[in-house]
Order: sequence, then C-alpha cells, then structure tokens
Amino acid sequence: VKESKQTPLRTTPENESVKRNRHAVNGVIVEDIDSCMIKFAKCCTPVPGDPIIGFITRGYGVSIHREDCPNANPNLRKGEESGRWVNVAWVDGTLPGYATSLDISAKDRDGLTLDIAMVLSSTKVKMTSLVARGMSDGYASVLLGLEVSNRDELTSVMNKLSQISGVYQVKRTTG
Repeated sequence: VKESKQTPLRTTPENESVKRNRHAVNGVIVEDIDSCMIKFAKCCTPVPGDPIIGFITRGYGVSIHREDCPNANPNLRKGEESGRWVNVAWVDGTLPGYATSLDISAKDRDGLTLDIAMVLSSTKVKMTSLVARGMSDGYASVLLGLEVSNRDELTSVMNKLSQISGVYQVKRTTG
C-alpha cells in the first residue's frame, strides 16, 4: 500500500477523533486502529468526498460504507453491534481510481449505450462494466461500473450523463 499524506479531506463531527495521523490503507484512516485490512462496501461504493463510516467485520477487516447506505443506517449502529462501528476518514493523495456504480433510467432508443460510452470517454472516466436492458414499457435500465478519483469527478460525470437525450434519472446504487 502506497503511503500518503495523512490529512483528512473531510472531517465531520462524527469522525473528529480520526484527525490523529495514522497509517492509511486504501486512502482511509481508521480511528484507533493503526493497521487493518480495508474493503469498500459493494452495496454503496464510497469514493473520496463521501461521508463514510466503518464496520469491523468478522475476519475481513473494516468495511467502509457511505453514511447514507441502508446497510449503515444509524439504527443499525445501536444495540449489540454498536461497538463494531468505527469512525473513518479519507486522506489526501489517495488511489487514482475508486470503483463505484451508477443506475441510469432512460427512454429506450437506438444509440443510448453509445451516447453513454461517448460521455464517459469525453470525461476520461474508466468504465469497468455496462449492463443495459430494454424494458417492455419502452424504457431502459443501464447499470454502469466506473472508476473515479473522488466525489466531485463522479458528480460531474452524473451531470453529463443526465444531459443525454431520453435520460430521466442518474443515481448511485445503494443497498
């Protein structure tokens, strides 16, 4: 793992205590743990800039979730597993690409996936997967896998995708 400057990009009241310099793993500092295995939750695919929370798994290190992820719901952070939730923070100089996914809803038409691919090409964002499915009601669902460097880049891509003719919703996948 590449060492990086360890200054949190975003500090919220919940992760104020993460400010201490720690060993960063995959661009994340975990409160009160010097070194541990980190994995990014596939249910919400957090990227730098997202408010995040960590969950200590059994045997798989700390799973990093977006705070708005249904699997990191504040109600789940209470009770018998409350001690397994830890504060985490992003650091500067993180990895060049973080995997995330988008769900696009659009009016089905010829060239829709080509237009999506062209937008991604023009923004120089790496596409890791594209699954498009036409529905019987004339609409289409497109699931995109991407690698982005941070939340700002992802927001920019989402804005450009929403401008494609026939696209009526672009959202991040959760849950």
